[in-house]
Amino acid sequence: MSKLAIVKLNTNLKFNNRDAEKLRGFMGRTFQENILFHNHVDTFTFNYQSSKIYYKVLDGILSIVGIEDGAESLIQTYEKIRDIDINGKNILVDSEITLKNYTLSIDSEKSYKYNFISPWFALNQENYKKYKNDDFDLNAQLRNNIIEFFKLNRIWADKKIEVSGDFKEMLIVQKDTKVLGFVGEFTTNVKLPSYIGLGKRKSIGYGTIKEVF
Repeated sequence: MSKLAIVKLNTNLKFNNRDAEKLRGFMGRTFQENILFHNHVDTFTFNYQSSKIYYKVLDGILSIVGIEDGAESLIQTYEKIRDIDINGKNILVDSEITLKNYTLSIDSEKSYKYNFISPWFALNQENYKKYKNDDFDLNAQLRNNIIEFFKLNRIWADKKIEVSGDFKEMLIVQKDTKVLGFVGEFTTNVKLPSYIGLGKRKSIGYGTIKEVF
């Protein structure tokens, strides 16, 4: 059984997805001694292991999601987060934590439906060309992302993971560059926790999933 923590930084303001990266910068500076908050070994060296802390905007609320030791770090620090700095503006927050346990398993007889509530970045430069040439399987890529989540939880995927999705393209502008993402729904035979991130740039809120009941 694995642990997931969701910290919501409640204010009277509404935020958008781009603010998640700004929150990551603030938290990384505030908790420099904990690599899980910023994923940098030092000023010049990036830790290439997958993030265990994700910065998100959920229903307009700045939020932080942690799994495993990322969840433990949030449990130990969330009460210290009483104000944040976004765009040079100091904002008082009321930090609220929700804890959940989840068990990753592959079900042979049942499927689960999920919705991407933020764009999923499935492509890098190499497979973007394949996608444009109709030579790239998004379902297979999402399956790989789910396998990556298994590895992050130190769990072996002992059965075949099935994925079937209905995806729509969405262009996102990042620092004057247009990046192709996807939104939509998918089903899989894996029970995944809501609000984790899959794919690229998940640490700043992209690829966030939520189970559809």
